[in-house]
Amino acid sequence: MKKIFMNLPLIFAIAAGAAAAADWEVLTAVPEQAMLLDKNSIHRDGSVWKAWAVQSYKQTEYLGEPVYPHRSRVTLYEVDCKTGQLGYAAWSFQSGELGGGTTVWADTARGVTYFPPDADSSEAALLTRVCGVALARDGDRLASDSRPYATQE
Repeated sequence: MKKIFMNLPLIFAIAAGAAAAADWEVLTAVPEQAMLLDKNSIHRDGSVWKAWAVQSYKQTEYLGEPVYPHRSRVTLYEVDCKTGQLGYAAWSFQSGELGGGTTVWADTARGVTYFPPDADSSEAALLTRVCGVALARDGDRLASDSRPYATQE
């Protein structure tokens, strides 16, 4: 009986993970890397939208040679659809592809710094997709943007 109670938190964690399973959508994929968005994670938080994404690399990447070798980065993005910018709220660098393996480094932002993504980048695709959901749910859109956003959910 003691063994069951000792493993109870693990059982609850596994059950919670299965209940909140991710629904991954490929945003970009080239031979060297891919970015996937968890469609189930897209949500409004005050004036911004948030979503989890994973950037997976075929080769090991580093943050400043040879610091923090990793094959994927899991990021909680904050997205401001009105300004067309995004920022990093939390992140985890993983030793395996697609967010697998061990955590190499993880942190959260004390204050999110927003930036416009580079054109045709994975993050530009993420911005477009998240703002498409924002438009479908709340009518949020860039003031200067007349292009339609992808609104499929």
